[in-house]
Amino acid sequence: MGVVNYTEQQRYLNRSRMRAATFALLLFLAAGVCWAAAPALTLAIRIVFALSIAALAGSLFYTPNYLQLTVNQEKRFRWQIKIRWRLIAAGLVIGIISSPSVRGVTVVVCAIAWLTAVNFLAKANLPRRYFPAWFWATDLALLFMLVWAAHVNVLLVVGLLAAAAHLSLVSCDRHLWVWAGLVGFSGGSSIIYTGLRAGLDLKLLLIFAGLLFISVIETAFLVHTAQGQNKKNVDAAMRELMEFTGYSAEQIRQLWSTSNQELARNWQAANIAENDRERMAQWYRDNSELYMFAISGYNLEYKRIISNLRMLKFGRGACLDYGAGNGEFILELARRGHPAAYFDVAGLTMKFARQRAQRLGLAVQFFHSKDDLAGAAKKQGFDAVFSFDVLEHLPDLPGELTFLSSILNPGGLLVFDVPAGSTKSHPMHLNHHLEIQKHLQSKGLAEERSFWQGLPFRKQEKYVFRAPENSQSKTGS
Repeated sequence: MGVVNYTEQQRYLNRSRMRAATFALLLFLAAGVCWAAAPALTLAIRIVFALSIAALAGSLFYTPNYLQLTVNQEKRFRWQIKIRWRLIAAGLVIGIISSPSVRGVTVVVCAIAWLTAVNFLAKANLPRRYFPAWFWATDLALLFMLVWAAHVNVLLVVGLLAAAAHLSLVSCDRHLWVWAGLVGFSGGSSIIYTGLRAGLDLKLLLIFAGLLFISVIETAFLVHTAQGQNKKNVDAAMRELMEFTGYSAEQIRQLWSTSNQELARNWQAANIAENDRERMAQWYRDNSELYMFAISGYNLEYKRIISNLRMLKFGRGACLDYGAGNGEFILELARRGHPAAYFDVAGLTMKFARQRAQRLGLAVQFFHSKDDLAGAAKKQGFDAVFSFDVLEHLPDLPGELTFLSSILNPGGLLVFDVPAGSTKSHPMHLNHHLEIQKHLQSKGLAEERSFWQGLPFRKQEKYVFRAPENSQSKTGS
């Protein structure tokens, strides 16, 4: 079995999304009961409560995709900080717009200042393992202050508290059910205590607490299933890498977390000119072990898994993965019965991919020379050529696209990523300036876009081009 069994992964996503959709519906029903049972509410409170429940339901539906959350621990911690910055910005805008008075605006600004300070303190000083407890405790303290000092409506507090509980559980990586119990108990007790002090009926407060418990239980269940699926994927990846490298599990986890940073430092130290193809190719060969671990960790992330599941649907006939790395994508296509070809520089990643293919009993052709690949294409050609996270590393983008279009069979598909420019974390990405559609259309290829890709506000991340049915593309024109 490969690192990710995509058939099993698709089943997991389908089941989890159905559960998440059901849970979101239950959440809306519970929120509706609370809404109906609450005393007279102002329009501003109704709007903010509705928005908080809608955001919570949306995040609940997305929870299976987090696949909890990645093998890179530092990324997991950064996610918690990043998501809270977004919520702080949204809270500031919505709070000010929905506040009918100067006093209301003052309360919103003070609450945002508290959340901002909490985020800065966590990022600067707090040990990462304490993040869920820190954020839950500080959110709980804030909501206490809102009720006691600002007299904020308890129903609004319940909606915000349910959202805070959800975030705390999504980022919890150990003792999930124990933490869920503590969150549910402390949050429910806080709602009842503050509500009784405000003179509200106990039955009403129990209904409010029920909304929180529903959010906690639903989130914990979805996170639990995501953790289970992620563990299967990580264990499979770990076994393969330990067998291939002889490294310990501790070393592999460390390399998963640090390989990208090491690659960035090595690239900057090498100071290679963007048009120096030979030195560039040698650098990738020399750094292929780091790339093997960087790619392995990347392939375990939910975004990559979901992207691969979508792209696998374009597999047809003979398939080539150009810049195939560890072979994850092309091995899955071979397992699905497609004649498969792998192309990349000759390095450790190719050796790893070859060993994986042999262990799985898959007939995959391996190439590291473009001349050999072109020669093989003249005999048979390819019905689908894939190239993901590759073209931004190559100096001659027009030439690469021309070459890839030349080895397509008539009616074949060319599927690839948008070449990204250089960033701080990926300085080896080259800054290409090419009108991709115009270039490939000049080669006779037609772009295929879904309805969603055609929307003007969507950033296009993947391209799909089809060669004409009477294509003469193998001539290399």
